[in-house]
Amino acid sequence: MRFLPLFRYNKRARSTSWAIALCTMFIVASFSVAAGLRSSMDTLADNFESEFSLVMHPVDDGWSSFVVEDISAIIGQSALGLLTTATVQPGDTEVTIFSVTDAEGILPESITASGSSVKIGGELSFNGNITVTALRTSDATVSGGFSSAIFSPKWMLASEEFVREVMDEGAGSYSFAIVKDISNDQAAELRSDGLSVQPFIAIIDFLDDSVTELENDAYWVLAPSAFVIAVLAHSFMGSEISDRRHDIGIIKTLGAGRRRILLYLIGESTIICAWGGALGLALGIVLSYAVSTVGSHVFTSVFVIDVQESLLLLAYVVTVLAGVCGSLIPAIRMLMSSPAEDIREVA
Repeated sequence: MRFLPLFRYNKRARSTSWAIALCTMFIVASFSVAAGLRSSMDTLADNFESEFSLVMHPVDDGWSSFVVEDISAIIGQSALGLLTTATVQPGDTEVTIFSVTDAEGILPESITASGSSVKIGGELSFNGNITVTALRTSDATVSGGFSSAIFSPKWMLASEEFVREVMDEGAGSYSFAIVKDISNDQAAELRSDGLSVQPFIAIIDFLDDSVTELENDAYWVLAPSAFVIAVLAHSFMGSEISDRRHDIGIIKTLGAGRRRILLYLIGESTIICAWGGALGLALGIVLSYAVSTVGSHVFTSVFVIDVQESLLLLAYVVTVLAGVCGSLIPAIRMLMSSPAEDIREVA
């Protein structure tokens, strides 16, 4: 009695495997998104947490301009910028339009635009000729997109001359400065002049806390997904046992022990869950990289989904264990009945 030919990979087993695969795919995709956010956050921290500070002139309703003379002590270590709220037509979409002048090569990435040619962030979708209205109205041409770890994908990048034109702002004034390697004395002097100096590490700490919460939430996906997998395995095993109870009763009569039958039943469930889990891992990896590829082209984002081997292993182990646990209840219930009851029940 080395082999108990009770179960086959029938239509019910195939549908259960695919359903388990979808659950595993959801786990993998959730983990990949959380890991990608963490990877992007770490990259941002490596670039900015120790070197850069943001200098602005705060007022009650946001910020106001300052002149170059106000930051003369740090002008050689600063990238200067302008920004204002504008309306873009067609569509009457409200955006923030900005420019960056980085004559000293402060920033680790190139943020430039020229003339009346503008670039759009990943969450904007303008094409061709547009009209930009702030304090004044000017026509512009969309020339492409920009991707930046600093500036929002909802913003529009333009040249300094263009932003000054729509702001009706004179030369020599700026909205913000990004300063590299600012000293404590320099920061104190700027604050005494009414400017705010905010290290990028403060911004990064805020974003890092948000990413940590998302990572923790991703692990909570395991609980409902494991429950669904357990229910699927329970339903599959219960239906299979019900259909083949007579055969199991006969094998019990021929001398098969409870331990042998339990191992066989759990082995069948393990095979179904292992196959569904492996299929789900493959689908999850394909889905994750597909989303990452589409996102990098559509949204011009620095975010890349990260598929980690340890998380894949965790998703697979949870899938198999949940399936085995779900199948234990009908399997044990089957062992508790006598061979005569099994045969008589079916008859």
